[in-house]
Order: sequence, then C-alpha cells, then structure tokens
Amino acid sequence: MGKLKIKKSVKKFSLITLLLSIILFISIYSGINIYQQKQYEKTYEYKLINHGYDEDDVKIILEKYKNKEIDYILNTEVNNNYIDLLNDKYFIYDYFYDYLEYQKNNLSLANRNIIEIINTKRNNEYYENTTASDISKKDLMLVNKYHYLDDTYTPDNLVTISQDYSWGELGSQKATEETVNAFIKMWKAAKEEGYHLMVSSSYRTYKKQDAVYKDYEDSRGIEYADTIAARPGYSEHQTGYALDIFEKNNSSQKTFHETEVYLWLKDNAHYYGFILRYPEDKENITGYSFESWHYRYVGTDVATYIYNNKITFDEYYAYFLK
Repeated sequence: MGKLKIKKSVKKFSLITLLLSIILFISIYSGINIYQQKQYEKTYEYKLINHGYDEDDVKIILEKYKNKEIDYILNTEVNNNYIDLLNDKYFIYDYFYDYLEYQKNNLSLANRNIIEIINTKRNNEYYENTTASDISKKDLMLVNKYHYLDDTYTPDNLVTISQDYSWGELGSQKATEETVNAFIKMWKAAKEEGYHLMVSSSYRTYKKQDAVYKDYEDSRGIEYADTIAARPGYSEHQTGYALDIFEKNNSSQKTFHETEVYLWLKDNAHYYGFILRYPEDKENITGYSFESWHYRYVGTDVATYIYNNKITFDEYYAYFLK
C-alpha cells in the first residue's frame, strides 16, 4: 500500500510539474510576444502602416527616406505624393522638402514637372542664386542661366573650323578639337544622305557674347533678350562645345525647323555626340525658346541617353553630374 501511495504521489507531482511548466512556458511565450509587439510598435514600419500607408508603400518609404523625412511623413496626413515623388526616376533625395514646398504653391503641376523644375533650379528667377560652372567637367560642364563662366575663360583646345563646313571669314569659326572632329563625322554622314550641313556660329568670347546680348536688349528689351540670347558669361558658345548648325541652302532661324535637314539632325546628332540643346516644349527647363539649330557636344553616351529619355542636358546634369 505504501509503494502505491508513493507512486500516486509521484504521478500527481509529475502532472502538477508538467502543468506548471506548461503554464510557465505559455507565460514566457506570451511575454516574449507582448515584448516583441511592443518593440514592433516602436518601429517606423508599424507606425507608417498604422498611419494609413499600405505595406508596399511602407517598403518604398523605408528604403528611400531617412528618419527625419519619415517623421515628417508621420506628422502629416497620408499623401500619395510622397510615393509618387520617390518613384520618379529623377527624384533627388536632398530636394525632398523643396519638392513639397513648390507643390503647395503649384497644385496643378504634375510631380514630374515639379521634379524637373526643382532639379534644374527653375524655382529661382533667372540669373539669381547663380554658381560658377565646373569647368573640370569639360564637355559636360553646365552653362545656363544659373551657371556661368567668368570673362577670362577660354577653352584650351580650340581649333579652326574649315570653311568647307562653316560660314564666315577665314579662321573666324572655332570650337574645341573634339567638337570639330565629331561635327566633321556628322557632316560626312549627312552628306551621304544628300544634306550639306554648315556651322553659322561657334565659339564666342565673353566680349562677343556681351555684344550679341546687347543688340537684342537694345532692340526689344531685357525680357525678350533673355528668351533669345544668353547674358555674357552664361552662354554655351563660350565653352567651345556649342554649334549653330544649318543647311547650306537654308540658314533661316524661322524656317529651319521645317526642313528635312532639321529632322535628320534631331534624330541622328546623338550618334556623333551632339544634342539639340533647346528643344521644343522644354522652354520652362532650359530658359530659352526653341532653337532648332543650336547643338551642344556632350559625347555619344550622354547624347544617346538624353535623346532616348527625352530630357534636357540641364536635367541630366542635375541627376548624374552635379
């Protein structure tokens, strides 16, 4: 009888121990889960989902934004523009607040347009907040209404463009050596298809550009001059990489865009490293009216990217070179 009681007691103790172990395990497991949940609730992932963003959007936000911007997002109403901005291929992280600020005052503009404007400094007035051009980039230096060259800058590899390829007095047309070599290749290719290209304007000194600008200013005022010509120091022609190109039988700025030669140049110049610098429908980015004759040498890789993606050099520079 004694042994039987002992066995029963041992069995009862084992059951109690097992029950207590199970209770302890459940308590520990629950405690861990509660702790983990509390920790998870402190994460941005949880806060963003709880704020109203779906999991896909949260993933994008966490990948692209830093803590400061995520805190900003959490302190404002759910806004799909944050995601749309991130998904734009030319989104620049450092301009996040600039995009949002500009958007507040321009609600009718698409995010794509806002990004174009902010990336290229077009939220500033022309010739305000300007910076010196980075001449170390050579054929990829940016010269526009916000980036300038000083009055002493002269390209160090200027060569004369033969009168076979240009108009003007002997020796008057010059450009950088790589620009001239690329143009001659393009000239030969055009010639094979029956087109005769000619350069009407190329490198200009600071002083010469000053005279060009003042002619427009004197005739029709500053506002008109700024749409048709660059102020001295702000002209691509001073870089030695810009050419005004026409056809031998048509040098009219008014009608050149109606010619087959213009169409050939527009769709073939990138093969030789040139871009149409001031294209149609991009005036708000370049700051210049459409110029069907103005081409800029940037090298074949960059020219091809710009052509294929239908952007301006200003946009390319902001995203890839700045």
